Amino acid sequence: MGTFFNEAVAASLQYVTFPLELIGLTLALIEVRFPKSAAYLTRQIERLSAPMQELRSDRPGSESMMERSLGVLLSRMLKTGYYILTAIYIAKLIYQLLSRGPEAGWLLGLFISYVISGVIMTIALLVLGLTIFFLVVGGSDFARRFVAGRAIGTLGILIAGIGLLGELYQLLTQIIW
Repeated sequence: MGTFFNEAVAASLQYVTFPLELIGLTLALIEVRFPKSAAYLTRQIERLSAPMQELRSDRPGSESMMERSLGVLLSRMLKTGYYILTAIYIAKLIYQLLSRGPEAGWLLGLFISYVISGVIMTIALLVLGLTIFFLVVGGSDFARRFVAGRAIGTLGILIAGIGLLGELYQLLTQIIW
């Protein structure tokens, strides 16, 4: 049991659990203290859950809202990732040119490194994008249906609950370790 509960993992988990709890409690606070803002955010959540309703219905036709929004999310994530990756490698190239001068060996190595980093980044961003999309759409759909008209507070409680699961892991690590 000691291998499952690791202190290093528990310590690192704090960087994830605290923001989740903060976001969740903030959403719940908005639901309670700012009803107009909560109503606006609830309408936005209902718009997010619309692709899930399209997925359930059997409407033949052109591209669904889910396909469009997923495509936009993934393309923007990949474009941003490649812009950042390219900027990093251009900075490396300029640094190497200023410090070493042009040599064929390191230029080829830099190019191969860029291609490999691009492939790995593409796979990672696709998995991350799909995960985020389906968590947000699925969570929004669940929050909309769980308590009608109170989706923002429900989503806040769900997000804070996920953070509490991380806190439970940290607590159990301290007890068992």
